[in-house]
Amino acid sequence: MLFTSGRRAQAVELAEKQAFMDVIDRTQAVIEFEPDGTIIKANENFLSALGYDLNEIVGQHHSMFVDKDYGKTAAYRAFWEDLGSGKFFTDQFPRLTKSGSEIWIQATYAPVFDSENKVKKVIKLATDVTQRREDTDDIASSLTEMANGNLAQRVQVSSIEDLSVLGQSLNQAMEKLSMAMEAVKTVSGTVSSTAQEINGSTSELSNRTETQAATLEQTAAAIEELTATVRSAAEGAKQVEEIVASARAAAQGSNQVVQDAILAMDHIQESSDKISHIISVIDDISFQTNLLALNAGVEAARAGEAGRGFAVVASEVRALAQRSTEAAGEIKGLISESSNHVSKGVELVGQAGVELSSIIENVGNISGHVTEIARGAHEQSITLEEINTGVSQLDAVTQQNAAMVEETTAASQILANDATDLAQQVDKFTTQPHNIVSLPSIEFENNHDQDEASMFGT
Repeated sequence: MLFTSGRRAQAVELAEKQAFMDVIDRTQAVIEFEPDGTIIKANENFLSALGYDLNEIVGQHHSMFVDKDYGKTAAYRAFWEDLGSGKFFTDQFPRLTKSGSEIWIQATYAPVFDSENKVKKVIKLATDVTQRREDTDDIASSLTEMANGNLAQRVQVSSIEDLSVLGQSLNQAMEKLSMAMEAVKTVSGTVSSTAQEINGSTSELSNRTETQAATLEQTAAAIEELTATVRSAAEGAKQVEEIVASARAAAQGSNQVVQDAILAMDHIQESSDKISHIISVIDDISFQTNLLALNAGVEAARAGEAGRGFAVVASEVRALAQRSTEAAGEIKGLISESSNHVSKGVELVGQAGVELSSIIENVGNISGHVTEIARGAHEQSITLEEINTGVSQLDAVTQQNAAMVEETTAASQILANDATDLAQQVDKFTTQPHNIVSLPSIEFENNHDQDEASMFGT
């Protein structure tokens, strides 16, 4: 009874193991090898995937499924040596079908041990992942194209669910990135054009500012020189004002002298008139004396010999009276002539006084004008001082502006260069979408290296 129960349990266990193997056989491509890689058998899934019949592969070596060049490498030999020593490998591997086409499998190579813990055979369980691999390569190639600037590339959406989501997300990302890059291209082109215009404008502004600074500096120097000239003219006008004031004072003093001279002339004329009157009296006295002397002579003649001496005296008196009359006449003539000269002198002095008064008036006017000129020159000097100060400040500001414009020109040049570089970098991106195509998978020869690297964990 116990034996029957044991056999029944073993039968159940065997049935379960067989069911498990049946599941593997239905879902996996299974092939068994000798430890050296000689094919023992394969299930229908494996044969269907590679296009062989069982009798075409039994007894053959595993190398018939790999590239001939890779089958001759030390890495391939080491792969089977590691399997023979009990190691196992799980990875994706490229394999060749009967027709020579390439497929990719997700496979596990697992050694099977005997009772002595020696490798009796190697079983490979595999799944065809060619479509997944091709779709993955398609996505990888599209990402490479994107990295190289081609944003127009789109991937064929995979029929595999997880890769489908990835492909759709990649296409959406490429589409949005392409739109963004188009906008960036437009903006970068505008920025580049604007930067070039700004650079040209700032360069022209820099030249104009330099010219303006030089002109302003010359203007400042000219105004400073003009200020010194006007200051000197103001000082000269002040001195002229002082000289004119002194001349006016002297002219006013001369006018007083002229008035005094006119007064003295009047006194002289009055004195001449008095002298003329006195001369007239003397002339009358001389006439009377002469008349008396004549009478005395007549009387002396009457007296005869007794009046002879008196007659001589009377003759001398008459001669003296005659001479006095003549002298008085001459003096009267001279006084008359002197009076005429004095009258002319008074007239001339009067005219000189009038002219001098006119001169004084004109000098006064000139003095007033010179004073106004001096005041104006002084005000102009002050104004020019202020202008000179303002121009000096403006010159300093202009020099600072010129330096700032040079810095701005340098910055705009850098901006223009950066904008041009940005435009060149952006132009490397292709943004017009192409037809959605599936990119070719990676070449088989490259996959050997991947196979080799995956086997050794590198």
